[in-house]
Amino acid sequence: MEINDLLKCRSCSELFPSDPAVAKQIYLTLMMKYHPDRCTDPRAAQASAVINDLYRRVSADPEISERVFSGSGGSGDLIVKYLMKIEHEYGDEYICGGRSVLELSRENARFLRSSPFADCELLRKSLPMKILDQAESFLPDVEGFLPLTDGGLAVAVRYGTEEIPLSSVISFCGGYMESAHAAWVISRLLGICCFGEMRGIVWNCLTEENLMISPENHTVRITGGWWYTVGIGKEMSAVQSSVYDSMPASCKTDGIARTITDLECVKAICRRIFPSDAPDAVQRFAENPCAESAVEEMEHWEDAIIKGFGGRKFTKMYISSRDIFAMR
Repeated sequence: MEINDLLKCRSCSELFPSDPAVAKQIYLTLMMKYHPDRCTDPRAAQASAVINDLYRRVSADPEISERVFSGSGGSGDLIVKYLMKIEHEYGDEYICGGRSVLELSRENARFLRSSPFADCELLRKSLPMKILDQAESFLPDVEGFLPLTDGGLAVAVRYGTEEIPLSSVISFCGGYMESAHAAWVISRLLGICCFGEMRGIVWNCLTEENLMISPENHTVRITGGWWYTVGIGKEMSAVQSSVYDSMPASCKTDGIARTITDLECVKAICRRIFPSDAPDAVQRFAENPCAESAVEEMEHWEDAIIKGFGGRKFTKMYISSRDIFAMR
């Protein structure tokens, strides 16, 4: 790798594999080439700093903290060893790698307990196997609940070990994502909207803090906020402020769940995560009014992808969980 390319690296996976022995050998080779004592390029010190920082992330054991949840009614304690803590409007999330524990406040625990989809298996019920296989990549996978002594609730959610919080990815990338990567995130979110429309539900939770993504597999999963999901045409119990801000005036006025809320949330994410130099077709999509249905909106997005990118392409995303956990 030449020094110009090396200085552009931000993720440890761009330079180093996960195998410690191979990573160490690559590190030694790079330092032999770019250490200021050996390299005459004036950028050698900067290159060495990049190499050292990225190698530190891939080689160091992640720092692990511990949180003890006190269960009520003799249910015992839950000891969680976590890699990162994220503060949300509805409570704190403890990222464990392949599993998160959401600590819901008393008020938000009340919303979950009254939610018709507190049991996420209802989202899977009666689905044909082929559709269910696809849906498992984005449906919340709830492991269990623990009532807490303060009236709150600890909710354990499973996901793939390679999946990482979208909000943390955006922060790592400097507040937005490269257009090619932001595009597949929007594609997956519109697919989730289409699924909701097909199932007759409105998610009411499509915002960055509730989503995990897999840079490796280009998937997006809902891990939080699903307790705000209700049937289309039903009365909403509550939503997060970021969802409320995106909600159309009609839904704010009568409190009735409509698919357009999910579509407006996706449009809002689109405006936030794409860089200012995103293709014109993408920017027009983000600013245009929402279509009448999720399927129609997906058709508009497909048109934007063709005009903006020439069609769908799989672009490898160089970011790993070690990059994210190094942010804590």
